[in-house]
Amino acid sequence: MKDYQKNITVSKPVSEVYAAITEHIADWWSNDLRGAAAHAGDSFNIAFNQTRKTFEIAGVIPNKQVVWKCVKAYIDMASLENKSEWVGTTLTWSLNQTEQGTTLTFLHEGLNQSFQCYNVCEAGWDYFLASLQAYLKTGKGTPHLKAVEEKEQPA
Repeated sequence: MKDYQKNITVSKPVSEVYAAITEHIADWWSNDLRGAAAHAGDSFNIAFNQTRKTFEIAGVIPNKQVVWKCVKAYIDMASLENKSEWVGTTLTWSLNQTEQGTTLTFLHEGLNQSFQCYNVCEAGWDYFLASLQAYLKTGKGTPHLKAVEEKEQPA
């Protein structure tokens, strides 16, 4: 079964693309993020309202590849029987400098048609990888934004 994979090419140096997937995740994926993703052994928590995931950085080759392993997940979908489907999946970001700039190949190993969430997750990745591409091209992505709790107004 084919796992989710997508390539994007941007006219940016590989170092900027690498920084986007190690240091600027909140700028294109979700600003509800805690932790770090720059070095092997780092971990981070990311949330999209009630959907929450924890990743460990399983491997890093600077300006070449970053590997995230999903170690915890709660996917807030009412129809989903296994809300932790992503646990054990591996997300590999591979970078290749080209004449046009940088080609980023993203592979979410384990995320395929056997997953109940596949159609929703595929659409989500398509959206957020487009956000990453926009962030790299313009400096502004379209990440999920954490809801700001309104402060009570004095009476």
